[in-house]
Amino acid sequence: MEVFPTVPVAVPRSATRWKPLIITLRPDTMHQAGSVLMELGCALPHTVTEQPLPGTMTALIHQSGCNICFLDIAGSEEHALQLAAETAALIPVVVLSPMRDADLILRCLRVGVREFVCDPTVEQIGDILERLARARTSMSPPSLGTVYCVIPGKPGCGASTLAAHLAVQFGAHGAAKVLLVDADPLTSGIAFMLKLKTGFHLGDVLRDWNRMDEDLWSRLRTRGWGIDLLLAPENPATALGLNREIAADLMAFWRARYDTIFLDTPDIGAAGNYGFAAEADHLLLVTTNELPALHAARRALAYLDETASARTKLKLIVNRYNPASGLKQSDLNAALDAKPYAILSNDYKALQDALLEGKPVAEASSFGRGISALSRQLRGGSAALPASGQKTSASWFRFLHRGK
Repeated sequence: MEVFPTVPVAVPRSATRWKPLIITLRPDTMHQAGSVLMELGCALPHTVTEQPLPGTMTALIHQSGCNICFLDIAGSEEHALQLAAETAALIPVVVLSPMRDADLILRCLRVGVREFVCDPTVEQIGDILERLARARTSMSPPSLGTVYCVIPGKPGCGASTLAAHLAVQFGAHGAAKVLLVDADPLTSGIAFMLKLKTGFHLGDVLRDWNRMDEDLWSRLRTRGWGIDLLLAPENPATALGLNREIAADLMAFWRARYDTIFLDTPDIGAAGNYGFAAEADHLLLVTTNELPALHAARRALAYLDETASARTKLKLIVNRYNPASGLKQSDLNAALDAKPYAILSNDYKALQDALLEGKPVAEASSFGRGISALSRQLRGGSAALPASGQKTSASWFRFLHRGK
């Protein structure tokens, strides 16, 4: 990234609102535009010295935090116009061009470009920023969806069940557009639970990512139970090839299209290695109150503590709560060094009946009521934790803390 010197000037009132993105293949244009923007008091520009691939602008804007784009259209005009159209749907676009061509200006305006500049000077760019700032006051910024990463402390804790039911509940009573992603190719629990079958899956999205657009995405995702779903591959040996960079691109793509995204991950290691834990807004760590699950949850919490700010996003969910076979509610805080965000009762029969029928649990069931309450709680409401229940042997509590 180029570092531009600052020059004390009379800063326009709108300048400090702008975080510029500069895309240009010409070093002189990059330096001139960057210096002008810094002189006007804007934030340090994020510069890109090669034209991004189509379909990547959403991720680039999300990662950089930019809210205005200066796009140099010199060179490949068709490619630049495609980028301009994609970017203009998210933030204002100002085209930089060495020539003032009436036909080119008209084509730029048709794809959503806001301004056209041949020679970026302090006066020109200052006027543009003032005009765009006035326009912004009457425009709502593009909304970005909220991402919930669901992580089992130990396999078999019901994390996939929780993710599926929360997604369906949000779709029915909360967010307008919901996406549920199964990122566990080994178990593929979402498709099994909801008896869904499709020819496309998460692996196909990763394989075709470089040419991803709205049409391709509409063919790869599956629709069911009022939400969109992206299932895991049917072949459990399929390698997803996910990494942090791709995860960031995926997240930005999904955030721009959905109000709420639920990611069903196989374990804490995968959530961290894939980059989902770092990118998500909320981490729902799922455990039961049984000793082996609590031991695994403690280790998952220790892993999250090594990740910057991860604990601040954590919401601990105790699933299948049964005081007769594990720690009681009053001991969970001390055992895990974390207060449970929600506790869901053990409702084995209702879950098994729903699984046999391939549909979500009835809302009138004990588990269904717990999911409804948790959904309201996540959306900003309030829900009380259930009563404590039976007392558990103190030896379990001591065993859990051995070796601390």
